[in-house]
Amino acid sequence: MGLLAVLCGCGTEGKGAYVHLTTVLIKNNSMYDIEIVVEKPSTVLMTGTFTVKNGTTFKIEKASEGGYYVPNPLEAQIKFDDGTAITHREMDGDAYHNFCSHIAFEKNASGKRSVEYTFEFTDEDYEYAKKHADKTKI
Repeated sequence: MGLLAVLCGCGTEGKGAYVHLTTVLIKNNSMYDIEIVVEKPSTVLMTGTFTVKNGTTFKIEKASEGGYYVPNPLEAQIKFDDGTAITHREMDGDAYHNFCSHIAFEKNASGKRSVEYTFEFTDEDYEYAKKHADKTKI
């Protein structure tokens, strides 16, 4: 095995032989800053609270041995900076541009053992949230 394979953990035997990199990009192309709240239990990639300012992209990367992580959480509260909030749930499927549906994430394989998922928030997501706003908090 070459020195480069040993250094990057991408050999064909032993620990690190089958490392897969999962990258999730959350783009905010809406006019509002967005706070995303993901409570436990959810996914390995997304648990906690993070903010995606308008016009920016939030990036999450995680390596694992033996496979990729799923990009979507089970449930997430999406809060826009004007106070509008909506809860997305995986069980809702694709009834709307659902942050908790893996289908809503664009998937790109970038190399033999790397995958990138992208979710883009737009003003349409804000309008949907405004129309169906939560009355409850997670």
